[in-house]
Amino acid sequence: MASNPIPTIDIKAAQAALASVPATSDAPGVDKIRELLFGNQMQDYDRRFSLLDDRFQQKLRDQEGELARNMGSLESLIKKQLESIAGQVRQEQDLRADADKELGRGLREQIQALEKRVSGLSDQLAGLERDFTERLGEESQTLRDEIRRRNEDARSTIERMFSELSNVKTDRNLLAGLFVEIARCLNQDTAQQGNR
Repeated sequence: MASNPIPTIDIKAAQAALASVPATSDAPGVDKIRELLFGNQMQDYDRRFSLLDDRFQQKLRDQEGELARNMGSLESLIKKQLESIAGQVRQEQDLRADADKELGRGLREQIQALEKRVSGLSDQLAGLERDFTERLGEESQTLRDEIRRRNEDARSTIERMFSELSNVKTDRNLLAGLFVEIARCLNQDTAQQGNR
């Protein structure tokens, strides 16, 4: 853009024009002087400002359009990213739900197997307890029978020994009587021999 030559101003003429205007003059007089002094320059500045304003407005519109496009593409990119993340989260939730179901199923199966085993062990323990009780009853009965038999054996042995002791006592009495009789006989013999 070519620059316009700055108009030359006759300072003495301007001063004379200003001196001729009274201090209490109306505004239209001042506007006329201003128009005479700076008219071409003001129009040139108005044109330039108008062009600059148009360019600025155009740039502003261009920037707004570009910003709107960028915002739109950013928004669509964010939406895609959010949809992708949401899809991944849903997929992860589905995988975790499946894993939880599988884990729950496995735990239920293990619990059922454990319950069956505990039930079997409980039945086995009840059977062992019955067997033990029966054996204990049998053993205690056998022990009672053995104690009774041994008591009877001991009683019969004691009775036999008592009877033998009684017989021995009787024989001792007989033996003692026999010795007494022998002693008497010996005494008689000794007395008879002494008398001879």
